[in-house]
Amino acid sequence: MRFRRYELFAWVAALVGAGACMTTSSVQAPPPAAVPELGAGARAFLREPVLGYTANIPEQSGYEIRSASQALARGEVRVARSAVQALLAIDPTLLPATVLLAQTHFAEGDHSAVVELLAEPLSVRPAYTAGQLVYARSAELLGDAVVAYGAYRGIAGVDEEAAGRAADLSARATTALGERIEAALEAGRLGEAAPALRKLRTWAPDETATVDLRRRVARARGDAEEELLTTRILIERGETSLDVLERQAALEVGSGDTRVGLELYERLAERHPDNVEIASALTVARFRWRTTLLPDRVARLLDASSLLRGDFAALTFWLVPGVRTGTGGSRIIVSDIVEHPQRREIARVLNLGLMTPVDAAVRRFAPNDYMRRGAALATLLRMPSRIGSGAACVGGGDSPAVADMEAVCEAALRCRLISEPAECRPQAAISGREATEALRRTLHLIQ
Repeated sequence: MRFRRYELFAWVAALVGAGACMTTSSVQAPPPAAVPELGAGARAFLREPVLGYTANIPEQSGYEIRSASQALARGEVRVARSAVQALLAIDPTLLPATVLLAQTHFAEGDHSAVVELLAEPLSVRPAYTAGQLVYARSAELLGDAVVAYGAYRGIAGVDEEAAGRAADLSARATTALGERIEAALEAGRLGEAAPALRKLRTWAPDETATVDLRRRVARARGDAEEELLTTRILIERGETSLDVLERQAALEVGSGDTRVGLELYERLAERHPDNVEIASALTVARFRWRTTLLPDRVARLLDASSLLRGDFAALTFWLVPGVRTGTGGSRIIVSDIVEHPQRREIARVLNLGLMTPVDAAVRRFAPNDYMRRGAALATLLRMPSRIGSGAACVGGGDSPAVADMEAVCEAALRCRLISEPAECRPQAAISGREATEALRRTLHLIQ
């Protein structure tokens, strides 16, 4: 009886043990799933995550990254991802761990996740080989040649795969980047165009398309020096469009070589005799050229914040050919200019009747009083009838009297000496630049 009890106990124990083994086996996790075998092409972009990383890594973290990377190489994506997520939970700033996480997404074909993970941290580490390689390939597979080429280019000197891909993408990337700059310019997004242009200049600095985009961005920014430089380069390379040729002429006159600008306008006027805009610009160029020939004492007046009556007479004498070289007029004598350095210029504008004494009774011109805008405009409005053939916009006979400032302002507006009534301001002193521009506009009424 005892024997049988023992046998029964042993049999139950064995049965329980067997059941326990079956239970354990039934709940055991399945082996890690492996992604389909990675081809050699894909493996070429999955490097050891620490490759090219120059910052220090804790020893234990480095060991765990290498182990997870080896698991990924065997196709054990879940194992690698689990390990790297544990690392990132401890230290979210551990960039090689982030790169390894991105590599697991790459192995599964989720290239958008790769780009999203790496775009920001890799922007400050262009030479980080492992990160840039997987990032570049994902961007390339997503169709972004600009991002891909930029990433490949940063490591092309140390990685053959990157060098080959960069060479293949170079033309497509530079074209695409140029198109982005062009679109940004057309939309008025200069803040996007300028940094993109800086990148393009490092990629293809000597390409004519790059030089032209430099010209266009410079124009949008108001950088006349850069625009003139690039415009000259384009024309030297054979650019012949009327728009660019006109622009060079305008830039030369405004901020470059005035004589060159004048010559350019003269040639353009010969080729396009019916072009009103070129004819008008030629007149401006001739005027600007005259300003470069002024004596030093007169040239300094161009930038004066306010002119005296003698100063305005001097500018009129030197900038209006009919005043300096014309004939006629009557001799008017004033006593307060005899010792004045501008007496010759003052006498000429007085004798032509362009300016008048402030007090004829005592023969006083007051050369050191401020020149008021109203009096300056009245002087300019007299020029068409005194040294030209007249101008209909002035009205019948001579210009309005200085005393009738309302009529002076109205005539100045009709004759385009000012652009709007608010510019008249009769009692305000006139600056050198304002006087120069008004004199330039007056030439259209005389010629």
